[in-house]
Parts: sequence; C-alpha cells; structure tokens
Amino acid sequence: MKLKKMLWPTLVGLLPIVMGLAVYSKLPEKMPIHWGLDGEPNGYATKLVGVLLIPLIMIVTNIIVQFSLQIANTTNEKLARVMTWLLPALSLVIQFLVLAESLGYHLDVALITMVIVGIIFILLGNYIPKTSQNRVVGFRFPKTMSNPDNWQKTNRIGAIMLVISGLIMIIGGIVSTWYPMVAVLTFGVSLILIVLVPLCYSIRLARKS
Repeated sequence: MKLKKMLWPTLVGLLPIVMGLAVYSKLPEKMPIHWGLDGEPNGYATKLVGVLLIPLIMIVTNIIVQFSLQIANTTNEKLARVMTWLLPALSLVIQFLVLAESLGYHLDVALITMVIVGIIFILLGNYIPKTSQNRVVGFRFPKTMSNPDNWQKTNRIGAIMLVISGLIMIIGGIVSTWYPMVAVLTFGVSLILIVLVPLCYSIRLARKS
C-alpha cells in the first residue's frame, strides 16, 4: 500500500479529533456515541473516549480496507478512490453528530443517517458493476467467485438493487421523521434487496448453466 496515497485521507480522518478537542472543555462527562432507530441516544462513553473512539476506529478500518483492496488487485480504480475517502468522510459526519448532541443540539440522527447510507448505496451501485472478480468488494457469493460470468451478471443486478435501496433509504428517512417505525421497515426492505435478490439471482444463473 502506498503511504502517500493514505496521507490525506488519514489527515482528514484526524479532523474529527481536532473538532472534539476544540470544544473539549464544553463537553459533558458522558457523551452519546450510539442512537436507536427512534433517533434517541442509547449508548454513552466518557468524554475522552467520545472524542477519540470513532475517528481512530475509522482511520484503522480505512487502512485495513485499502490494504485489502491492494491485495485483491481490483481493476476498478474509481471504486478504490471512493473507498479511500468514504470512511474519513463518514468519520467527520458521525463526529459532528456526536459533538452536536453532546453540546445540546438535538439533530434528527435517524434522518441524517438514512440519507447518508442511501447516498453510499447509490455511489457503490454506480461503481460495483465495473469491478473485476475479487474477494474484497462486490457481491462475493460462492457461485460468483467460481464463475466470472456469474460474477459480472450478479454484480450488475446487485448494483441496481443498491441504487434502488439507496433511493428507498433516502425516502424512508424523510418519511420516518413523521413515522419512526418506517425506518425499521426501510432497513428490512433494503437488506432483502441487496442480499437476497443478488444471492437468489446468482444461484439461479448457476443452475441454468
């Protein structure tokens, strides 16, 4: 893995810590770090952990992901670039939500989370069909990993399901501001679309061949 490639994403990943330290004296001793589907905090950590935990996890995870992508030798450079910046960007957003809630600004976390997840799904759906067969990204089922044609067709269908799920997540997030239980339904439908539909399609292709 090229260290130069990871320099800027890692620096961006450290910005949330700088944000936390800048308001450290104003933060409460217990900070929210997890929310339920109703948008209310249901998990807390000490102030120091609240400032450091999420950014550091994201940085380490991003390094592992990039190392894995290099080993996988995927030919989709655009997807690799998206994956390089995805976790640092997520870290910034999540830390902003944590700090805002800690400072008394109650934001609609469920809506923001679902919109962000929807955008991520749509982004991945646009790049995954162009990804070569590998063991890190894409719809990696037994049949897709053993058959290049199955891989290509299944990932094409899976990508469509990702885009549809992304749109559903965004719409569901908006509707959930009035009807919170819609969030649960939205996650369930999205899970079916991006897991069961591609899996069943891959199995069906294998049986036909």
